[in-house]
Amino acid sequence: MSTATLNAGQHPPEQAELVPQYFDTDLIVTPHDNPAHPPSMLADLYASIRENGQRLPGYVCPSPDLPPNKRLCIEGNGRLAVARQLGRPFWAFDLGRPVSEEERIKLTFSLNLMRRAMRRDEIAERGARFMELIGCSQGDAARLLNVSQATLSRAFGERRIPPDLKPRADRLGLAIRSLVAAAPEALMAKVIDFAETPGQDGKQPTRDEVVLFIQRLKKGGKPNGRKAKPITLTMNGRAVTFAVGEKDTSFTVADDLKAIATRLGKLEAVPPDGWPFLFH
Repeated sequence: MSTATLNAGQHPPEQAELVPQYFDTDLIVTPHDNPAHPPSMLADLYASIRENGQRLPGYVCPSPDLPPNKRLCIEGNGRLAVARQLGRPFWAFDLGRPVSEEERIKLTFSLNLMRRAMRRDEIAERGARFMELIGCSQGDAARLLNVSQATLSRAFGERRIPPDLKPRADRLGLAIRSLVAAAPEALMAKVIDFAETPGQDGKQPTRDEVVLFIQRLKKGGKPNGRKAKPITLTMNGRAVTFAVGEKDTSFTVADDLKAIATRLGKLEAVPPDGWPFLFH
């Protein structure tokens, strides 16, 4: 069985029937906002695919943020993770066109709810994001996502937020509030504290940053992510180390790297062993 080669110039016609293909997992990218898949969640799936192969195809599509030979996995990221672990190709439909975040969420709901494969926190997070994207009410979101209002209400689960935290949670907006409601009750106060605290840019954390914070809390049991993490990069064969805080993003780190490069460019006469003193 050969692995399909991605070619942006060979997409099927718009109305052609989709046929799943096998793709090299190195050419498939998991979306940055996809829920994490800890080993315990993949254990049964791993055993099934190892024994019987991948029985249900995923969905992939091209993206303007990726090279032409790569695809974004918009459904089936758990199966993709297992395929990577097993060293097997990933079986998927290629939609042949970029897919908006709104359409990705609708596809996720339609495919996963039929298999009862979505957890409550996933329904809450993706449902709130859908409402945010198109500016609709909870009732309209339920209709467009083909789920009951009760399903979304239970997922958002705002009744889970203790009365003493509810006023603060209400000020955070629906997208963040749904994340608070879906978090373990013992962690809710810490999540709200994080969501309320502006970063160095004066802005409150984004939804994606709150998601990462909750994941760290669940993993470590305490908010140790607030400590700066040293990152070492090699630039022109030399190691440069700087600290990345929890609220740093790829954009702030990129700005820091540009500043480092500019500083080094102006001080070419400084020997490499003097580089650390340039950044005190």
